[in-house]
Amino acid sequence: LDTNGITIKCDPSANVGDTFKVNGVSYTVVDRTMLFEVISQGADLSNVCTSLVDDMTYLFNGSSFNEDISSWDVSNVTNMESMFSYSQFNRDISAWDVSSVKNMYAMFEESLFNQDISDWDVSSVTDMRIMFWGSVFNQPIGDWDVYNVYDMDSMFIFSQFNQPIGDWDVGNVRNMRQMFFDSAFNQDISAWNVSTVANMESMFTSSRFDQDISSWDVSNVTSMDQMFAYSQFNRDISIWDVRYVKSMDYMFAGSQFNQPIGSWDVRNVTSMVNMFWDSEFNQDISAWDVSNVTSMNRMFTDSQFNQDLSGWNVDNVTSCFEFSINAPQWVLPKPNFTNCDPN
Repeated sequence: LDTNGITIKCDPSANVGDTFKVNGVSYTVVDRTMLFEVISQGADLSNVCTSLVDDMTYLFNGSSFNEDISSWDVSNVTNMESMFSYSQFNRDISAWDVSSVKNMYAMFEESLFNQDISDWDVSSVTDMRIMFWGSVFNQPIGDWDVYNVYDMDSMFIFSQFNQPIGDWDVGNVRNMRQMFFDSAFNQDISAWNVSTVANMESMFTSSRFDQDISSWDVSNVTSMDQMFAYSQFNRDISIWDVRYVKSMDYMFAGSQFNQPIGSWDVRNVTSMVNMFWDSEFNQDISAWDVSNVTSMNRMFTDSQFNQDLSGWNVDNVTSCFEFSINAPQWVLPKPNFTNCDPN
């Protein structure tokens, strides 16, 4: 019995199938193969010793299992990918030692799990992609050490999570694609160091997020496709350094965003397809250097935009289909397209 009074640990010399007693209760030593066999038999999983198991991927994937496994020793486990995905498991596992786990990809995806795991040591984890995708999980994890995580793609997509995580050190994360897509999250993350992030595609699409992120260093981001599409976000991001962004397709489509971004350096953007489609945006962006943009299809279709863009250099735009269709309020001069038909 571990010093925490909960975890059952095997003797280092134990073999698979060995049995031993702790406080009068008999436990069987298992490895991954035997553990799967025990699960398939529907046997009592509270009486197994899992110290020899280092891989728990897909262990309860799609399962209705919901019994007590709080005593499991997971200190040697390095991979928990999809361990509880699509499962009904919702029991206390707060005492688990997950300090060796590197992969938590999809661990609680679409699951019913909603227990306190705030004290987990996740300092070894590098992959948290879709970890809580579509889950009901909404517990405080603001003290987690996520310094070694490099990928948070879709981590909270479609989830109910809405807890403070503003103190997270995300300085090594390179991918935040769809991280809060259609989620309930709306907390202060203004202090995040996102300087290494390259992909913010759909990061806040259809989300409730509306917080100050004006000071974010987005200088390494190359894709902002759909970043705020259909979202409630409407904050000042005028000083963002977007000089290395190549694609802004649907970036503000269907959104409430209407803030001045006329000083943005968009010289490297090549595609602005549907960028402001059906949006509230109506700010002066006449000074934008769009000389490298090749596609502006439906860029302002169904929008509220009405600004003078006659000075734009659109010589390289070869695709501008329905550029501003269904935008009757736009009466000021538009770009002079010579290599495509904007109608």
